[in-house]
Amino acid sequence: MPQLAVAQRQKEIVREGDPEIRRQALISLWDAAPGSLEARTGMSYGVWLAAQPSASSAMLRDGVPVPTPGRWTSIGPRGMYGDNGFFGSLPQLDAGRVPTVAFHPTDRNVLYVGTAAGGLWKSTNEGASWMPLTDNQCSLVIGAVAVDPVNPEIVYAATGEPSETTQGCGVLRSTDGGASWTTLGQNVFTTSPTQAWAVYGFVIDRASAGTANATTILAATLRGIMRSTNSGQSWTVVTPALTFSDIVQHPTDPNVMYAARVGVSGSPTPPGLWRSSDRGATWSTVTNFTADSVVRIEIAVSRAQPGSVWMVAGRPDRNFGGLFRYDDATGTRTTLSAGGLTDAPAVANRNNFGGQSEYNLMIAVDQANANVIYTGGVRAYRSRNGGQSFTEMAPNIHCDWHVVLVDPNDSRRILTGNDGGAFLSRDGGDSFESLNAGLATSLHYPGLSVHPTDPTGVLTGLQDNGTIIARNGMLQWNGVNGGDGAFTATNPDNPDIVYVSSQLGALRRHRLSTGTSSGIVSGIDAAERRAFIAPFVMDPQRSTRLYFGGARMYRTSNEGTAWTAISNDLTRGSGTIAAIAVAPSDTNVIFVGTNDGNLRYSRDFGVTWLSPTTTLPSRSITDFAIDPTDANRIVVTFGSSGTSHAFRSDDGGATWTDINGTLPDVTTQAAAWGPGGRLFVGNMLGVYESRDRGATWTRNEGLPSIRITDLVYNARTNRLVAATYGRGIWAFDFTTAATVLRGDVNGDNRVDAADALVIQQGLIGVQVSSAVSLFPAGDADCNGKLEVRDALLVVRFAVGDVVAGSCVGTRR
Repeated sequence: MPQLAVAQRQKEIVREGDPEIRRQALISLWDAAPGSLEARTGMSYGVWLAAQPSASSAMLRDGVPVPTPGRWTSIGPRGMYGDNGFFGSLPQLDAGRVPTVAFHPTDRNVLYVGTAAGGLWKSTNEGASWMPLTDNQCSLVIGAVAVDPVNPEIVYAATGEPSETTQGCGVLRSTDGGASWTTLGQNVFTTSPTQAWAVYGFVIDRASAGTANATTILAATLRGIMRSTNSGQSWTVVTPALTFSDIVQHPTDPNVMYAARVGVSGSPTPPGLWRSSDRGATWSTVTNFTADSVVRIEIAVSRAQPGSVWMVAGRPDRNFGGLFRYDDATGTRTTLSAGGLTDAPAVANRNNFGGQSEYNLMIAVDQANANVIYTGGVRAYRSRNGGQSFTEMAPNIHCDWHVVLVDPNDSRRILTGNDGGAFLSRDGGDSFESLNAGLATSLHYPGLSVHPTDPTGVLTGLQDNGTIIARNGMLQWNGVNGGDGAFTATNPDNPDIVYVSSQLGALRRHRLSTGTSSGIVSGIDAAERRAFIAPFVMDPQRSTRLYFGGARMYRTSNEGTAWTAISNDLTRGSGTIAAIAVAPSDTNVIFVGTNDGNLRYSRDFGVTWLSPTTTLPSRSITDFAIDPTDANRIVVTFGSSGTSHAFRSDDGGATWTDINGTLPDVTTQAAAWGPGGRLFVGNMLGVYESRDRGATWTRNEGLPSIRITDLVYNARTNRLVAATYGRGIWAFDFTTAATVLRGDVNGDNRVDAADALVIQQGLIGVQVSSAVSLFPAGDADCNGKLEVRDALLVVRFAVGDVVAGSCVGTRR
């Protein structure tokens, strides 16, 4: 039902005289509304509601933790409507990047999704809901996953992601379907930060599968093909130390393996296809390319044509490099026409195969019909004639495709992963369904901002999923801007006005109520160096004043209409500004940090810029935290490793004291002062807290072992919000919020159908009055979020039908 029709029917229902007619009509309407639970679960809302536990009987609701003061809580997104549909999947949900997926060999309901930085997730209902499996493991970066074909309780997950050369910590193995894990190969796969053996793909040998101590496993890595004959307990390198981007086993002869060697300019070993006939013990090349024509290669095999290997290649210029088939019987390679891969996209402005082949490249062949080939890069394609021609597949699904897998038991089922999450086709690629509801795997860049009075109001940028916003306790996160979402700012005087940016400092000002938006870059030198995620901040005392950093500092005093440079180059000569902070108690005080290790500060509104007398690390400066009541007390954090990561100044920036203490030697990207002088920093492992200004540190419990990219404390709501790179947004509430009459969102001190109408309007995006307090008043079951269930509970309360376990009509 269209949104306007929903709103109109709501008004009609409120006027219905018979309470039971009104109640049943509203239940039916909820089921027809966009994003209804019926569409997600296959059951009507009335049936679903009756099956739900009460708030008092469960710590989780829909798999979501109930917010508790004094501990970290995930606040989403668990699927999002991101990027305004330009490269996203609207009207379907997106999530964070998925580079690897796996089917269960016998149970079609069990799926595994490996995410770029949010760990490994498992579904037991074909993607309707998900559970994280590796939150407390040594790394949440998953590059490859494989399920044992004989004993599917055995699961292997490789940490580290080759496409971004992210170091892992070895191979995780579970023998109980992901309930518990053992880390294997730490001393082999992580020899040093610059020698990370990140894994592109696994093969579990079918002939020896099914054991936890005698199975042969092979891994294609950045440093060669690794082989284990004891289920991952020990590993040996069985090829030269070259990069191999894919590995597969012959579909009918388990002795035969194939692997793809990546092309490297200047290397004496050319790119090509390698073959083993002894289950991966020894290898030889069977067909080569030249390094000036091919770089990365992905490969596939099919039971329908077991002697062939299909190869899709990327060129050194990152574009499509060709589609090929190698036939074992003749030892020959055939170039396939692959028409259509570089044609105009099916949806205007959405690109074609694209030019990111070292980052996104995939191929699979149907197991029952070798003429059906799936491949992709920026976009995805299908061929029905053996690769002679292709048509675009899933044109309205997110871009940047990393993996495609055909279910060996049902060729109609295609499981894929891209920069927008996980998607499943049940009709051979004719259509795809988002599996992202429940996947809290979004990758957030620094620069989130919060609503001044709504504790659930967050505006944040994401990797390849634009900028999204949530408010009024609603689970739904909606897109505000496209591209790679970068820094944001929310006007505290009028939160209807927000500022967003995308990659390379493309700044915009939005008015949320009208949907109007305008670019605001006039006066910023377009040719000037700036970071990919370029920082900008709002003056904490004057909402019309903002600062932007390229190589110089810029300031606007008219909401971005015009900018003026207020400094010379503040870097060491080749870097960019990476961090900016303005003192809340004295906005003449400004701090700037660069990615090449320069710290500069001004105490006179940017007229002069000073250097500290203390020698600080020559590494990227990632963040500043200025004491909200004392402009002389500042904390600065640093990235990379090898030296301390946190320093404090008590004299306005002239001298600095090392307060690293017991903080781990990992990139530290965020800092914030909390209430009562509590100091928080975020790093690659979570959030650490000091109650003595950095003398000692304690890791906060309740968070996964996840990279923190930003920390923002809002004194008005007494909430600390953390952005993570891979596990969404988390919040820490220091106190319990004031009590409100649950269900009374319009403030008339009673709970009736009019309140339910307002809640539903807010949920479907109808603009509500600024006088309305949707959250927490609209949270009728006190589970910490606003959802369709709350509107139904309010309606039922209004007609005298109180649901046990709800809190509607009480003050909490």
